[in-house]
Amino acid sequence: MSSGKTYLLFGGGGFIGSHLAECLLEDGCCVKIFDKINFKRSNISHIEHQIEVIEGDFNNRVEVRQALKAVDIVVHLVSSTIPSVSMDNIQYDIETNLVASVNLLQECVKNGTINKVAFISSGGTVYGEPQSIPIPVGHPLNPISSYGIIKSAIEYYFLLFQRTYGLSCNILRFSNPYGERQNPNGQQGVVPIFLRKILNDEKISIWGDGEIIRDYIYIKDAVRAVANAVSTDDSSAIYNIGSGTGLSLNELLQAMQDVCHKTAQIEYIERRAFDVPRNILDISVTREKLNWAPQININEGLELMRNYLSESSQDISA
Repeated sequence: MSSGKTYLLFGGGGFIGSHLAECLLEDGCCVKIFDKINFKRSNISHIEHQIEVIEGDFNNRVEVRQALKAVDIVVHLVSSTIPSVSMDNIQYDIETNLVASVNLLQECVKNGTINKVAFISSGGTVYGEPQSIPIPVGHPLNPISSYGIIKSAIEYYFLLFQRTYGLSCNILRFSNPYGERQNPNGQQGVVPIFLRKILNDEKISIWGDGEIIRDYIYIKDAVRAVANAVSTDDSSAIYNIGSGTGLSLNELLQAMQDVCHKTAQIEYIERRAFDVPRNILDISVTREKLNWAPQININEGLELMRNYLSESSQDISA
């Protein structure tokens, strides 16, 4: 582990970033978090005394440049859109995600002392319709949504800056992470959203017939893979981070009903054009290179999530 190094997590106040910050602190690293002005700090309230928090605008190069001072490793977790709404305003997606990411890379090169920059990408969207299952990291990128296109473009720029300027980069393609502190009232993350609805006896709407297959990874397993990756000397390395197994939405819902001891109210509606039928990530490279494997299976993870929602002081009602 990179004990003693200083990490800067852009978007570190969010669900993934807060868990990664915890993981890095456990490894003895110094952690800084950069997030938007007046962001909700509940995700990091328990570790805020251990980290440095910077509020600013990711689209402001001056603020990004200042934040990069005295930093060894940068992790880029910022995303201003989610897959279901990225098509609503494509120009906004480009300006706030792609342009801002390229600006970050340029500032890291100018800084001159950054050891590595890592990007949390989307294994669920960059590959598009898979040619084989599970999907290896060498699979062609063929995204079918603006969200996936932007993620792919950012990846290409990371690799371009590695080749052109020698900037050490890692790309980490997440499947579907879930776990504590994920927003059960949000638009993204079926695990907390569906669990909350089952616990509250609310109707669940499923796009399509429920046979869409996804790969779900418990958040603490996912961020351990990230921490292992950024501490290695591998440059321009790409990793899939998932469980390596798939579940249909119907199977996931059945498992949720089992852990909640309740029956879900489910309605099926017309499928969406940007939903890929199957997505399961091949994690063999990640296992081998990072000496990593998921520790929490889906049933254990759902129990932990149910307990969190049931016992949390936050209101789990919509």
